[in-house]
Amino acid sequence: MSVEPAVLNAPEVHHCSKCGACLHVCPVYLQKMEEGAGPRAKVQLTRHYTERSLPTSEYLNNLVNCCLMCGNCTAACPSGVQHQSLFMRMRSYMTTDHGEGWHHKVIYHFLSHEQQLRLASRFARLGRNHMLKYLSREFKIGNIPARRLPEWNQQPFREQTPEEPLAEADSRGTILYFTGCGTNYIYDQVGHALCHILKIMGFRVEIPESQVCCGLPLFIHGNLKKAANNITTNVKLFNREDIVAIVTDCATCGSALHREYSNVLKELGLATEAAEKMSTRVRDIGEFILTNYALLEPHLNPETNRQKVTYHMPCHLRNGQGITTEVEELLKRLPHVDYARAVDYDHCCGGGGTFFYDHPETSHQIVSEKIKNARATGADLWVTGCPGCSINLSGNLEETDTISVEHILLLIDRALQK
Repeated sequence: MSVEPAVLNAPEVHHCSKCGACLHVCPVYLQKMEEGAGPRAKVQLTRHYTERSLPTSEYLNNLVNCCLMCGNCTAACPSGVQHQSLFMRMRSYMTTDHGEGWHHKVIYHFLSHEQQLRLASRFARLGRNHMLKYLSREFKIGNIPARRLPEWNQQPFREQTPEEPLAEADSRGTILYFTGCGTNYIYDQVGHALCHILKIMGFRVEIPESQVCCGLPLFIHGNLKKAANNITTNVKLFNREDIVAIVTDCATCGSALHREYSNVLKELGLATEAAEKMSTRVRDIGEFILTNYALLEPHLNPETNRQKVTYHMPCHLRNGQGITTEVEELLKRLPHVDYARAVDYDHCCGGGGTFFYDHPETSHQIVSEKIKNARATGADLWVTGCPGCSINLSGNLEETDTISVEHILLLIDRALQK
């Protein structure tokens, strides 16, 4: 076993009472119905590994990594076990013991080197937007048909918009916008909608150009040290006193900035004060708009065509930021929306970063149930607040489906008085 004894420190494994409350909310366990796939087993495997009574193995590595890191287990645990932090650490051990797959190495390298990520995005745009049409219709990325993946922005969003504030100087205050990789490279229309909406509401929007990936894809897979540079860069940029809020349009990024940064820095033995201070200003855009709805309402066009809408709540929004009813409340207030709740609106979609690629069969089983229940609402629009969820949900729809997936910001922006 290659991990040094000093690293083997996981006292919270002894807090688990083995009650099984986590099993009933674990998307992976509910599909596989195997004890080894559930959080309870992973806690005990981590315990025995750290106590050196269980040798490392490829099988152990596979069990540890067959997890969506959705946080449902932590939210349901009566004993207060912090599963995500524990599994993050265990994945770090497994990376040390067994290394990483080549595709993971490539992804993590680019996410931790912003300039190279920009260069890589040009090749990704060429491949997706132009060359993909020559590939077979059966070609898939994980469980998603490649042709159903979204096209890449012609230019990164942050290069399309000025870094200086958007709106007048006599505004209601300054908002810092953390764009995330999804908006910056794939969903630029979401970024433009966010800036437009906040400007209409009277806020100045600043978009720090030198921001980098939030780092969550890195540290949840055990790459804590690589993620540290991303975290410290973003904390220096966004930890400001002269702002109203830091907004995100991505539940994953919001979870990283709001909750995980201080946890990762603490895990690495680094100072957490600045990250903790910054976290108090982080707001999901849906939550922020609802809180300030009185500033938006006068600008909504009552003659906008009504749509029947259902909603998917991202796991990182609920479990990472504690936002539960706010987005639904916002949807119910919008004058052009007929809201229909799906029975599993708050269940995981099965995307989980690279989970849909690493475990395509399990991921497809999870998302297929979501799609069936979304169709049952009769909605023609399925909104969410996470680019990763959008990719997984829309990517698994059939060509004949009448329901489409989009960010809630686009729904709001269409209703603004032009």
